[in-house]
Order: sequence, then C-alpha cells, then structure tokens
Amino acid sequence: MLPFASLYALLLVASGLSLHRWPRYLGALLVLLVAVLVEYVAPVFAGYLLGYLVLTAWMAEWPVRRWVRYLRYGLWFAASVPLVIHQAPGYDGLLLAEQVTLKPDSIATDLYFNHDKIWVAWSLLAWLPLFRQSITPRRRFVAVLTPLLLVLGLGLVMLSAMALGLVQWRPGWSVWFWVFALTNLLNTCLAEELLFRGIVLRQLLIRFGWIIALGLSGLLFGLVHFPGGWAYVLVATLAGVLYGLAYLWTGRLLWAVMVHWLLNLAHLALFTYPMAASYGG
Repeated sequence: MLPFASLYALLLVASGLSLHRWPRYLGALLVLLVAVLVEYVAPVFAGYLLGYLVLTAWMAEWPVRRWVRYLRYGLWFAASVPLVIHQAPGYDGLLLAEQVTLKPDSIATDLYFNHDKIWVAWSLLAWLPLFRQSITPRRRFVAVLTPLLLVLGLGLVMLSAMALGLVQWRPGWSVWFWVFALTNLLNTCLAEELLFRGIVLRQLLIRFGWIIALGLSGLLFGLVHFPGGWAYVLVATLAGVLYGLAYLWTGRLLWAVMVHWLLNLAHLALFTYPMAASYGG
C-alpha cells in the first residue's frame, strides 16, 4: 500500500498546484474515489473529505456577502483542525512500523504515512502560491546571504535542542530515511507552512508588522508542539521563527517549506529521533 500512498499524496498536491479549477477539483475527487476503491481511505473519512472539497470550492470560486464569508472561514477552520490533529471521523493513517527505534538511543515511536493533513495543504493551495512571491521580501542584506543565514539558523535550532537534552548527536543512516523524507515533505512540512506562514504569519504581517507577526506565528507554532513538553515548545518556537524568516526574506512559501523539511531531515540523519531516550519530558 505504500507505493499507492505515495502516488496518492503526489497526485493530490499536483491537483492543488493547478492554476485551473477543473484539474484542481476533479483531480482531487478522482484521487479520493480511487483511494476508496482500493480501500486506502475509509468511506466515512471519504465523506468528510468530499464535504471539505466542496467547502474549498465554494470558498475559492463563489463570492458572497461579508458575513457569509466569515461563516465560511469558521467552517473551514472547524473542518481543518481534525485533519491537522489526525482526528477526523473515520480517519486511520497507514501504519508502517509499530514502536520502532529509528536511531540508537532514541525513544521508540510508531511510524505512519498520514494522508489527512495533506488535504489542508491542497485546500490552501487554492489561495496561496507555493512557488511565486506572495509577500514583498524583507531583508537588509545581500540576497545571496539568505541560504547561508538559514543554514546557520538550522544549526542554532538543533544546538538548542541538544542543550535542552531533547536530542543527542547520533549521525547515521536510518532504513526509514526515504520513506520519512517523502511523507514528511508532503504530509507535514507543506501543510504546516501553508497554514502557519501562508495564513497566520501573513495575516499578522498585514495587521501588526513583521516583528510581531514573526514572533507570534513562531510562538503559535511552538505551542502546538506542547505534547512534547516545554523544552519542545521552545525549540519548535525557534524553528517557527526560522521558517518565518525564510518566508519574509524570500517572499516565497517554498523556501519556508524547504527549510522546515531540511531541518527535519537533518534531525533524523544526525541526531536521535524523535527524542533522546534519556529525555525526561
């Protein structure tokens, strides 16, 4: 089922990236129908996604009065939260490994190929360009320095995680690396960056300026990682600020997605994952 899961995710993102309405919605609908036929998606969850698809099309394609527009925002938020936290009705992720230790001296974890949060990314792509600029870049240095500063930021985040005892230095290969890389990019980084940087940071930027927008969006990103403890919240907040800088400095969400992805890949490749076994929480 893993090959189909990968194709499912790729085709769904491809349909979301379409600049034309019919490939976007019909493409997503076809992907969903095939997923039901091969029993990758349960009928109850498929019904939920069908409603989400219709809601997205209604929001993106039909102008309405202001009060109805705000009502739609509320409906979209209420429908998106269960997808983000893997609690939508009928949802069951594809379990790849149960209580597996991905790296030495790491806590054991279940490894899933989730396919719910990617629908939030698909929906947001109806409004947010991934590759084109969606805000005016803000920087007071030569543009060529951007990659170097972002790499330094990645190092600072991981050093902070080490200092807090969250992770330990354990460079080495994991047999799950490429599976992790694919699912993390499509089902985690893309959705989270479109949501936290494309929506939250961008709206805060309009209202409060870049400093407050950067700090608040980073803090909100950190707080959603609270189940990992306060140290995890702190590191995730630093990471959220870094992803926000990637967006502010380039104006493109793609950069935020790639920096997020690279940090997660570096975490798995160079450190204990997801946390050191010695971490007390």
